[in-house]
Amino acid sequence: MENQMTSPLVCAECRPARPNFFARYRDFLLSRDTLLTFANAALLLSGFIAALLGAPAVSQWLYLAAAIIGGLPLFLFAAKGLFLRGDITAGVMASTATIAAIVVGEYAAAALVVFMMSVGEWLENFTIARADSALRDLSRLAPTQVTVRRNGQEQVIPLEGVVIGDTVLARTGERIGVDGRVIGGSATVNQAAITGESMPVEKKSGDEVFAGTLNEAGLLEIQVNRVGEQTTLGQIVRLVKEAQSHQAPVQRIANQYAKVLVPITFSIAILVYFLTGDALRAVTVLVVVCPCALVLATPTAVVAAIGNAAKHGILVKSGAVIEQIGKVNVVAFDKTGTLTPGRPTVQQVIPLNGLRRDELLGLAASVERYSEHPIGRSIWRAAQEKDLPVADVQDFRALPGFGVTAKVQQYTVTIGSRTLLTGQGVAWPASADEHLQNLEAQGQTVAPVAVNGSLAGLVALADTPRPEARAAIARLKALGIEEVVMITGDNPRAAEQIARPLGIDKVYSQVLPQDKLRILRELQAQGKKVAFAGDGVNDAPALAAADVGIAMGLAGSDVALETADIGLMTDDIERIPQVIAISHQALRAIRQNVIFSMSWNVLSVFLGSFGLIGPVIGAIMHELSALPALANSARIIQYQPERGTKE
Repeated sequence: MENQMTSPLVCAECRPARPNFFARYRDFLLSRDTLLTFANAALLLSGFIAALLGAPAVSQWLYLAAAIIGGLPLFLFAAKGLFLRGDITAGVMASTATIAAIVVGEYAAAALVVFMMSVGEWLENFTIARADSALRDLSRLAPTQVTVRRNGQEQVIPLEGVVIGDTVLARTGERIGVDGRVIGGSATVNQAAITGESMPVEKKSGDEVFAGTLNEAGLLEIQVNRVGEQTTLGQIVRLVKEAQSHQAPVQRIANQYAKVLVPITFSIAILVYFLTGDALRAVTVLVVVCPCALVLATPTAVVAAIGNAAKHGILVKSGAVIEQIGKVNVVAFDKTGTLTPGRPTVQQVIPLNGLRRDELLGLAASVERYSEHPIGRSIWRAAQEKDLPVADVQDFRALPGFGVTAKVQQYTVTIGSRTLLTGQGVAWPASADEHLQNLEAQGQTVAPVAVNGSLAGLVALADTPRPEARAAIARLKALGIEEVVMITGDNPRAAEQIARPLGIDKVYSQVLPQDKLRILRELQAQGKKVAFAGDGVNDAPALAAADVGIAMGLAGSDVALETADIGLMTDDIERIPQVIAISHQALRAIRQNVIFSMSWNVLSVFLGSFGLIGPVIGAIMHELSALPALANSARIIQYQPERGTKE
């Protein structure tokens, strides 16, 4: 533990600048499909304004332009899939409805159908663009330049110039650019991004380090074992790419109905024409059999659900995700930063030489007052929460082995590892060993405190569950989730201490990113629909591979947010059962919309086939059929998902 007042600045300076939104997504935002989508939206809005201003002729032309310009890529895509691959999708159904509406002069209906479908396609294409951006962000975790020692001389070279066997130096605040073994120096390394460990790890000669991890304090000499794509970070990038490319295509609800409805629609229209010889009746059937109610059944419900989720601080990236999250039956959690806040808190203060607990904690907090080490900051916060006095210190020194010492009033206080304290001549009584073993068996990290050369006590710290975690998991099970598992890189004792009180069904501990991916694949191979919630870079492959990936927001890394399907804008995991409940409402509304639409179809086809209604009345029925579906979907906006009580 070392007082590193400048380390945050160093770290900020060494981190590559993040491009602005337009620069990151320039190609996507300037693509043909994006421009046509926005042109469709602008023309549709202009047509609506023209209608309000009493210019119906202008309004109709604007609606027609919106339908043709916005619908052209949809028509071409649907036709290509239909004629080249025999793929009958909701796009074919929407194209049929749009063309039929244009034929009978219902341009507003045609423009609205095109708008709903194109916006859905745009959102899903944007998700793909975000995934590509996530891969670029992963690469930025490795520094572009490193310091190597060659022939006794230190030189800064591009990372690409490093070869296996080189000696690389990593100083305080720098990210490590290679995988290798420490051959000199010692440091505190935050490797949560790679391994998921909640506590920074003390690295010394002989220990392994990973590219993309952060040297928080100290100097390391590293012998390079792996570089570039061979590093653990490089493997994470590869795993994310593979996970995204191997994802099974989502079977959209609308497509399921389209496979049945489109052939029936054309068959009925052709049959009516051959039986009656009346082309007008056939067109009427095409208009009424593909009403807005069915075309809009899914997109209106999922758009309403996405809006409701946004009100609750949940970013859902596409309509397909809303449909998928409602079908999930297994939820897997990362531990650090997801089920826990990701920072240690003081659990126990154990005096050993007569000092009171508050007195011992106050002395330790005084020494750690300006520390940047997570354990030191936690000790200081614990004293602040208890309103303990924190005194000024003199002769503050950081000690090799990562401890600190200072004079506090009449005391000389030293905080550090057991090895450090015994090296300073501090005696280690048997009673301290017993306490230490008990605390470590509970998954806690222990910071010994020496006062005036003797062991004064132990401060035990641990990463604890979020207050809302138990209620959130109970709510998940109430929503029909069959199994809740935890997958973490932390040690088994620390993992079990978190999992047991939360009601988690199964724990996988000490796993690397590729192991998380393997575990998810095994669950999916059993026919389970899996959602994975995580926050770190090491979670990115699992977030990409899961049926639904959920990234924690404020606590999450940019890479996790970009790779996941759902982003929580707060780090409250109660949002996860909430979005599942919202999805259930959306799926229920879709089914209701489809049932209504199919019933309306039966009536409309009967009337149109027997010539009881013509294209104009059919178009009116076409319009009216959309209103109940829109109203039913709009109810989702007001839905309030149940929220558990924090425990």
